[in-house]
Amino acid sequence: MSTTTLKNQKFNPQNKKRSKEELLEEEIRNQQTVDIFIESHKNWC
Repeated sequence: MSTTTLKNQKFNPQNKKRSKEELLEEEIRNQQTVDIFIESHKNWC
């Protein structure tokens, strides 16, 4: 999992009110979405 996204989110004023736990949960959901697309692509090839 990339920590770059989390670092960038920390500096976004819109995300200041979000907890680290919420950010981590979002990062996990994002990674799961990427994984689903990768699997889907593998099935089409």
